Amino acid sequence: MRFFDNKKYNKIFGYCFAFITVVLLVVLALFQWDTVSSFFRNILSVLEPVIWGLVIAFIMNSMVKRTEIILRKTVFRKKAHPKISRAIGIAVASIIIIAVIVLVIMAVIPQIISSIPGIYDGLVNEVYPAVESWITKLLDDYPSIATTVNNELDNITSYLSSFVLNLASQLSTLLTSLLSFANSVKNFILGFFVAIYFLASKEILQMQAKKLIVGIFPERVYHPLFTFTSSTNHALLGFIYGKILDSIIIGCLCAVGMLILNMPYVMIISIIIGITNIIPIFGPFIGAIPSAILVLIAEPRKVIWFVIFILVLQQIDGNIIGPKILGNRIGISSFWVLISIIVCGNLFGIVGMIIGVPLFAVIFDLLSAILKRNLTRKNMPTETSYYSMAGVNIGPEGTIFPSVETNDSSSESTTESISTEISGKD
Repeated sequence: MRFFDNKKYNKIFGYCFAFITVVLLVVLALFQWDTVSSFFRNILSVLEPVIWGLVIAFIMNSMVKRTEIILRKTVFRKKAHPKISRAIGIAVASIIIIAVIVLVIMAVIPQIISSIPGIYDGLVNEVYPAVESWITKLLDDYPSIATTVNNELDNITSYLSSFVLNLASQLSTLLTSLLSFANSVKNFILGFFVAIYFLASKEILQMQAKKLIVGIFPERVYHPLFTFTSSTNHALLGFIYGKILDSIIIGCLCAVGMLILNMPYVMIISIIIGITNIIPIFGPFIGAIPSAILVLIAEPRKVIWFVIFILVLQQIDGNIIGPKILGNRIGISSFWVLISIIVCGNLFGIVGMIIGVPLFAVIFDLLSAILKRNLTRKNMPTETSYYSMAGVNIGPEGTIFPSVETNDSSSESTTESISTEISGKD
């Protein structure tokens, strides 16, 4: 739509309209953050099965491709059967995903059920007597503490009474959490079926998406966009599979080390350490804390050795195993990794902490491509290290001027040299 006959005025109007719209959206987000965040959470809740489907399809796609290649080279060498190959590939990838989930459940659930009596015995026979003995000794050594406790006995009793009364609300919160977990499981199952449909018709969906992009954007936009999405797809796929392989290795090493050190709950703790290792930076700590509590309940004397073992294992992973497997696939610094985990973790929870780093990597690559293109148009260097040069100012049209000290002796000569350079360019 054109509001003016002059193209220049239409362009200026478009930029102004876009700027005002962005400002209004930012102001609305700042002053009505609860409403905006609730609106986006509702949208994400509705789209959760589709999001799960995209994630699962992205992971399964490589397995499907590999199966199709194997079938084309072995079974269907004389005549290709793409539909049959696709169906077999989807079936193989689905079986692998389901088998992994079933194996994890079969390994964890029996261990949890069998460990409940051991945890109870540890609490009753070791933790409770040790705490009771420590409190008794503390009161004997410091009688003033006993006097303070007796004086505050009424307050403690009222606190316990209010705690018991609030127990119903705590149970209600627990029930809400269980229902939320059940809803997430339901969305995951729906997402699995959505992923199967995505994979079965991925060529049609790709053609429709390309048609839409080519129809909306000009040629100078959609060509770099296709190149960017292709390179990003390979990088993200390598990062995800590399991180999964790294976590499997860490889980196996954890199991071997705990068996050598004769520690309790080997299977449960190894799975916890392996799964949480997928989360960068915070993952090892998230997995180590509940694992250390389990060891503390079962065998308190071994908890220090367990913490030392986990620290050594994480150092091996961070300095040897991780760099060997992942290399520099993600392409962003540790600072942005930390920011991505914090932001996406606050928005989407544990799932956000897992997908935050790849998501930020995509955004970072997109912004880097745009920035590189703009700098190239201005005939400016694209290397970041160039802009850290001390004592250098960047003038108009990329002209580089030496920094000027504000003293009278050099100001006149510097002004003259700058004027000469500008007039020479003119």
